Amino acid sequence: MRKIRVNGAITVVNAIASWKGSAIGIDYEVSATAEVSDDLHVRPDDLLIREAASLALKAIGGEGAYVEVKSEIPIGWGLKSSSAVANATVLAIMSLYGEVSMKKALEISVRASRMSGVSITGALDDAAASMLGGFVITDNLKDEILMRAPLKERNVVILLPDREKAKLTRELDANMMKPLANVAESIFDLLPKRVWEAMTLNGLLYSSILGYDPSPALDAVKLGALGAGLSGTGPAIAAVCDKCGEIVRKWSSLGKVVVRRITNEAARFTT
Repeated sequence: MRKIRVNGAITVVNAIASWKGSAIGIDYEVSATAEVSDDLHVRPDDLLIREAASLALKAIGGEGAYVEVKSEIPIGWGLKSSSAVANATVLAIMSLYGEVSMKKALEISVRASRMSGVSITGALDDAAASMLGGFVITDNLKDEILMRAPLKERNVVILLPDREKAKLTRELDANMMKPLANVAESIFDLLPKRVWEAMTLNGLLYSSILGYDPSPALDAVKLGALGAGLSGTGPAIAAVCDKCGEIVRKWSSLGKVVVRRITNEAARFTT
């Protein structure tokens, strides 16, 4: 039996409009346990988990596996739960049959996200930040990691707003993003030097596109956040800060507030 834990992540630059993205790993976890079996059994019986497991078995020539996935990351809020679930599933199964290549595991995880329809771009930026930790910049069209670097492990305050309905990636019309590709790319071009500015501007852009209120993120910046903005397609908002008390108090009236930290730790096996 093998058990693995992987991270969640927050968005710096969303890749939907320009296919170029960036994300940061945070210590919000998904775990997967796998055992060798004669056939494939997944729990919960979810399309993404089944797709990721099937692709992983095919890649390594395995006959079957029993996989159980557990997530503390709230689903459908933009905190990369899908990428983390795919990562954990692939890594747990591959580890049953030999040494794991993180590069190969990422390729399979991204393919599973595309094939199951949970991601438009395959979300290499999200998957890489989840699996490798730290700060990543990717070209999702070319499936290339352009940069991966550690960051200071600061606090991340996450707001799960009341009265907001998540806009699932699979439900979005990618064509509505195309006219904004140049704007998104200009934000992407701020990287890697101006990470927090890019995060804030990206949040403002996508909040406008998707109809979310940008004021909580702007309030967080006023209260000392280095960067704050919509994560993924929301509705979660993330703020990176050293002193976060005022932000937590301000956001507490708007919904559930969770405090996590940036993590540079890669996926890790626990058994």
